[in-house]
Parts: sequence; structure tokens; C-alpha cells
Amino acid sequence: MKTLEQPVASPKKILTVPQAAERLQVSERTVYGWLRDGKLPGRKIGKVWRLSDDAIVDFLRGDVIVNGPNVSSPRL
Repeated sequence: MKTLEQPVASPKKILTVPQAAERLQVSERTVYGWLRDGKLPGRKIGKVWRLSDDAIVDFLRGDVIVNGPNVSSPRL
């Protein structure tokens, strides 16, 4: 039997809204607002939002483009 070797991708860290709020040092309500407004990228799985740690870093750098070409970063 022939097996294909594939590189093992390192798993990305996935955050909940409370974890993201703590990391960003803002309230959970603020994170929900940014998610709803498309300022912070995330994915809703069922009723629960999930965000990647990489997306948080990109957001802090101002590298995030969501819902259009020039979404401005909110003031922290």
C-alpha cells in the first residue's frame, strides 16, 4: 500500500470572544460589535463566534481588510 507523506500543518490557535476580548483588552461587547460590523474577522459556528489568533494579530497591526477595500481600524 502506497502512502503519501504530507507536511503536518501546525494548528492555529482559535479564540472565543472572551479570550479575544482579554487579548485585545476590551470588553466582550466591543468584540461582538467589531465582529458584527465586519471590522474584526471571525466565524460564527452555530451560535458561537470563533476568531483565529492570527486574525487578532493582523487586526492589531491594521492589516485586516474585511467587507470592502478600506475598512478603518477602530481606535483602541
